[in-house]
Amino acid sequence: MKNPIPNSYLNNLEPYRGGKSKLSGIETIFKLSSNENPFGPSELVIDAYNKAINDITIYPDPLNDELINKISDFYSIDSKGILCGCGSDEILHLLARAYLSGNDEAIVSENCFAVYPLAIKASGARVIRAKEINFKTQIQSILGLINNATKMIFLANPNNPTGTIISYDEIIELHSKLPSNILLVLDEAYAEYVKVESHKNYFDLVNNNNNVVITRTFSKVYGLAGLRVGWAYCPKDVVETLSRLRIPFSVNSTAQKVAVAALDDQNHVINSVRHNTDWLSKMELELAGLGFSVTPSSCNFLLIEASSNLDFSADEVYDFLCSKGIIVRQMHEYNLPNFLRITIGTGEANKLVISSLKELMK
Repeated sequence: MKNPIPNSYLNNLEPYRGGKSKLSGIETIFKLSSNENPFGPSELVIDAYNKAINDITIYPDPLNDELINKISDFYSIDSKGILCGCGSDEILHLLARAYLSGNDEAIVSENCFAVYPLAIKASGARVIRAKEINFKTQIQSILGLINNATKMIFLANPNNPTGTIISYDEIIELHSKLPSNILLVLDEAYAEYVKVESHKNYFDLVNNNNNVVITRTFSKVYGLAGLRVGWAYCPKDVVETLSRLRIPFSVNSTAQKVAVAALDDQNHVINSVRHNTDWLSKMELELAGLGFSVTPSSCNFLLIEASSNLDFSADEVYDFLCSKGIIVRQMHEYNLPNFLRITIGTGEANKLVISSLKELMK
């Protein structure tokens, strides 16, 4: 008897692995491996969550009307161009599934978010990586890789796991030189953390073109990672296409209600961003002073390298921090074995990271 045979291009597909979240034998643990908001959700969100429990026996609104209208009002964008998903990850996978097939190529930056290659490979298409300089996306590198097989470009700005950002003008230049049949996907999961004064949103790119999609998430600054709520702003025909593929009820009823409440509490966002901005610069200075090579970041994390003048590898640093109850992210999955990514945590967590590393260096 023969077994069912999956598509051959799935044989070498490695599943996504999130940051470690548990340590045995340690009472107090600070999880700084997944770029979550260390303050969690706001009180307004918690109240909305508790009220939403009353409706968990009822199927959620499959059209996400209340949440879509809230997003539309908040950002002053067309509700007909908004699609919600089970995290932005679902939408990224749907985009690859809809617009890629076995003979196609999709371009990503050299050190891109791990979900992009997964989504591309799961569609049977080929992943093409554009070289970076100092972990920063290079527009000319991307443009130089475009050929007749290119159908999509996935670009995070700012980027995970590097934290680097490119300018608004560079994005505009990239898009202006793209053939109209190539879909540009701009992932702005960390947009709320950006403090670069010249940074702008790209909603008008969607309004004025048919080949740009912007994805956003409630998992980061809004503190709703566990509820899985993401959304995209798309040309209307893209929304129609993805709606045909999306599973019914992909955003649960509690998630929809809580995301609406999260948008209503911008004080929580402001306070979270202010804390992140303050500690990002402090942590960068402290870690650089200890001998690590630190990549400047516009996100809520830092990518650091155990540079050659240190006596410890990244794995040894990781193990020592774990012994102190601090979980950071190893970068083997990203082919950066001597690097670690550290989320900006609470003041207590950040101070413990610094004191622990100082202890190690002694």
